[in-house]
Amino acid sequence: MQDTASILKDHGIRPSLQRVCVYHYLRGVKTHPTVDEIYMALLPKYPSLSRTTVYNTLELLLENDLAISLDFGDGFLRYDADCSPHSHFKCRKCGKVYDIFIAPPDCTQMIPSGFTLQGTSLYMFGLCDKCAVGEGGLN
Repeated sequence: MQDTASILKDHGIRPSLQRVCVYHYLRGVKTHPTVDEIYMALLPKYPSLSRTTVYNTLELLLENDLAISLDFGDGFLRYDADCSPHSHFKCRKCGKVYDIFIAPPDCTQMIPSGFTLQGTSLYMFGLCDKCAVGEGGLN
């Protein structure tokens, strides 16, 4: 895996300690964390880190196509450093978000003539395998 600071530099972002630690953390987790979750995870090691710095760093990563934000309509954004085409599944019981490595469908045939499609996202909802036990799921 390419060094986090090098990736930031390659995208024209000055790799400050705070930016490196936020991006490194985001690249290393698959939980699709919120700003607060990232902040709380990094705070013990970086006590001078602020929520504002985490938020601003995430916005910078979004602007430079190094992260994506996920909005499941529950009042806060989640973040993912995996920018490859894929979908997301959110369990309605435990709230965990899972990567589904199937790209959203090609929607270019669905949009009106003259429109330019710049991206798609697919959010799926239901019960994960653990929560489906005893809820009428297959397990």
